[in-house]
Amino acid sequence: MKKLMKKNYYLLTGLIASTVVLFASNALASDASTIEALTPLNSPTAQPGQTYDNASGAYPVISAILSAPVGSLDGYNYTWWSLLGADSTGSLDLYGALPGGTSFTPAVGDAISAAGTYSPYHQIPEIETLTSLNLFSTGNAVSSPGVYTIPALTASGTGPIPLSIAGYLVILDNVSLYTDSAATIPVSGNFATHANVTLYAKDGSGNIMEIYDWASSYSTCGALGGTPDPTGLVDITGFVTQSGSFGPEMTPFSITQVPEPTALSLCGAGGLLALIFRLRRKA
Repeated sequence: MKKLMKKNYYLLTGLIASTVVLFASNALASDASTIEALTPLNSPTAQPGQTYDNASGAYPVISAILSAPVGSLDGYNYTWWSLLGADSTGSLDLYGALPGGTSFTPAVGDAISAAGTYSPYHQIPEIETLTSLNLFSTGNAVSSPGVYTIPALTASGTGPIPLSIAGYLVILDNVSLYTDSAATIPVSGNFATHANVTLYAKDGSGNIMEIYDWASSYSTCGALGGTPDPTGLVDITGFVTQSGSFGPEMTPFSITQVPEPTALSLCGAGGLLALIFRLRRKA
C-alpha cells in the first residue's frame, strides 16, 4: 500500500549513511590535497574516502531549487531547502536546513561545495542533514534538461534507474494529465488546497506515468493550492524516482502548455519556468 509521509520526519531503513563532501570529481578543490567525494556524484554505490588533488577550483552548480523556506503556506510550514547540484559527472539533491554559519542564500547558478549525510532515497542521489554549504561563484551556466518519452523514463521498471536519469532534471513532452490511474478522466477545476495530489501523464500512444504533487513537503507545491489544473497537451520538467515494487514516477519541476509556452508559475532563477511538485514517500 502506498503511504503519504512528510519528508522531514521520514526515516528510511537500509539507506547509505556516510558523511561526504560534494565536489566535482573531475574538477575538485585546490585548497585541499585530500577530500572526501562521491564518484560519480549520482552513483547509488558511491562511498566516501576517494582522494583527489585537482587545481582547477571548479565546483558543482545549483541547477534547480526544488523547495525553499517560506514559512507557512497553504496549511504547511516550510523550513528546509531542496537543491539540485550538478557537475559533469552527475546530479543529486541537497536536502535540509542550511548549516549554521552559511553566509549566502542559495540560488540557481551558484557553484558550491556541501557536506552532509549521503542518503539515496527512492534512487534519488541525495545528501541530507547538511553540515556545511559554501559558495564559490555565482551566475554559472546551467545545462538544459534532456527530453524523454514515457517509455524511456519507465523502462527500468523496478530495477535501478539509469545514472543518466537518476537525480537529473528531465523533460517529458506532449502529454496530457489525468486524475485516474487508467488515464481516462482529464484534469479539470483547480488543484486542491491543503492536500497532496496524484495525477497521471498519458502520451499519444497510450503510455501512462504517475505524477505526484507533494504539497506537504515542497513550498511551490503548496503555492499550487487553488490554482487551475493544466489542461490539454503539456510539457513536464521534473525528476524520476522509483520505490520497491512500484514503477518509476515523476516529480514535476515545471509544466508548460503546448504549443504555447505559457508557464503555470515562475520559480527560481535563470529564466526557469517552475511549478514544483513532490512525490509522496512510499513504504
